[in-house]
Amino acid sequence: MQRFLMLFAVLLVAGCATASAQSQSGDSPPLIAGRVSIAEGDVQIWRAEEDADGAWDLAQINDVVTVGTGLYTGSNGRTEFRVGPNSYRLSAGSRGGFNQLDYGGAVFNLENGSLNVALARPQEGEAVSVTVDGVRFELAAPGRYRIDAAGNGGQARVTVFSGQGSVLTGANAITVASGQALVLGPGLSSINYERATATSLDQWALARDDRYRNVQSARYVSPYMTGYEELDFYGDWSPDATYGNVWFPRVVEAGWAPYRSGQWRWVRPWGWTWVDHAPWGYAPFHYGRWVTIGDRWGWWPGGHHVRPVWAPALVGFVGGSNLSVSVGFGGPVVGWYPLAPWHRYNPHYRHNPRYVTIINQTIINNPPRGAPPHRNHEGATMVPGPRFRDPVMKVALPVRSDLAELRPTAPPPKNIALVRSVAQDDMVRRPNQAQPSPQAPASASIGRTLPTPSMATAPAPKVPVATRVTPPMVAEPIPNRGVIAQPPLPGNDPAPLAQPPKFNRVPPTSIQTPQPTPRVTPDIARPQPRARMPQELLPQAQQDPRAGPAEPAHFPPGTPPTIGQPKAPAMQAAPPAPQPVARVAPLPAPQPSARVAPPPAAAPPAALAAPPPATPQPAPRAELAPRPNQQGGRELSRSKQLQ
Repeated sequence: MQRFLMLFAVLLVAGCATASAQSQSGDSPPLIAGRVSIAEGDVQIWRAEEDADGAWDLAQINDVVTVGTGLYTGSNGRTEFRVGPNSYRLSAGSRGGFNQLDYGGAVFNLENGSLNVALARPQEGEAVSVTVDGVRFELAAPGRYRIDAAGNGGQARVTVFSGQGSVLTGANAITVASGQALVLGPGLSSINYERATATSLDQWALARDDRYRNVQSARYVSPYMTGYEELDFYGDWSPDATYGNVWFPRVVEAGWAPYRSGQWRWVRPWGWTWVDHAPWGYAPFHYGRWVTIGDRWGWWPGGHHVRPVWAPALVGFVGGSNLSVSVGFGGPVVGWYPLAPWHRYNPHYRHNPRYVTIINQTIINNPPRGAPPHRNHEGATMVPGPRFRDPVMKVALPVRSDLAELRPTAPPPKNIALVRSVAQDDMVRRPNQAQPSPQAPASASIGRTLPTPSMATAPAPKVPVATRVTPPMVAEPIPNRGVIAQPPLPGNDPAPLAQPPKFNRVPPTSIQTPQPTPRVTPDIARPQPRARMPQELLPQAQQDPRAGPAEPAHFPPGTPPTIGQPKAPAMQAAPPAPQPVARVAPLPAPQPSARVAPPPAAAPPAALAAPPPATPQPAPRAELAPRPNQQGGRELSRSKQLQ
């Protein structure tokens, strides 16, 4: 009985501790956030808190993506957003957002369009899935996938290029192997397998992944530090004896300081969040600290942690009683400076003590010897309070205050800048941003503006509208907002679900790879080799080039050719005295040839003067004088006849 009571007490204490830990974890914000890395064409973003009045905003690089953030691409837009080492890409005509995003897993809700997902090797307990009309697609990592959704309960397809996917339909799970695609009919009316087919969206995604395949910054920071992949292209790592490895940007503007080239946006649950305008300005402004080494600003990432903690902005807000006068502005002034490696970060949003410990685990307890404790105050930035939301470079004030007068203060409240309708706004909040079209709903024509320092009349009251918390979106985005019409970009498939037009059930085992078509080589007539000897010097039977190739001219000059000639008959020995050459009829002169020089005019030897018997020409033997032995023979025969 006592053992039972002790066991019951232990279980009760453990349950209370678990409940307490869960309540504390509920107070902690997410430890990771995503980043918009590419926004081409018509790409708009919805922030659950700042755009709750129904206005979509133009997306820009380094916009923060988290739970409650909606993304929309028009007919000529595409976007890429990254979360740690994982990449997500939306094609044209797509819309969706994250329902869950933390180190425990990510769940993306795709309302319509196409989503390409590239997953790296996961950490323990990490899972990624995509939902389409209540159907859950679980994606195993590492792998490459594409999910297509027709929207409004239409067809849906999951394509697995590498890895393995699972489709959860109630209590059942359907496995999709690598190289396969699974098509779900409306309302799960049909389930068909197909062969995995890549689109231009997948080719663009593969090219983007090749760009970051061999990033050297992964040697210094964790790949789960979102935005680390851009550091190699815009800066260099340098070792330092005091701080270790420090990253320095290559090109910055004159008078540049951290947290000065960008703007502040309100992102839930953190509040004021820094969005930098530099393409590399994500990881250095949400992780680590900044320090001055010599006359340069360098980013110190801190100690290496597999799962670093994300922060909205690692700055300290400052103020003072005479700060407005010292900066030369009569209204309220808001200032901030980058934190040094020995400065603790004190969040002003809801958190628990464990969160503060984790986010400050990479700092240095004491400043190095000789380093001024308030040296980073030199990088302080001041702006007028009503212009706090504006791009800082346009409204920054010159700081003439003594650094000792700066006092830590809380960040400004959310409503520091008044809100009024776009029709009353005479300023442009962003470059190339157009006014909403008249056909848009009234709720979509409301945006945030910045009042002039002396506003005589109060802004017109706004009509309350529904507030969006999680996808799907309440308000509709304005098509082609602030975007000039352009031809379709690569990676945009207008109707990916229309390919092929009819889905045939193909079992996975019967998938065969088509055989390549053999290449047919056309017959090319080759030219016949030409004789190298003049045709006039060859026998008649050999003058036809088809009878056989001519023999090359390898005889010495002046010697007649011997190609194909029959053997000459045996000749009797000549007398000691040679016959005169004048009585021999000369041979016809050969015609000149362009390739073989004619023989010299010297007479041929007497033994070879007679041509072969096979020639049709008359033998020149009749023109020669009879030889002495033949003449003597005739006289002897005549004398015998007379006798």
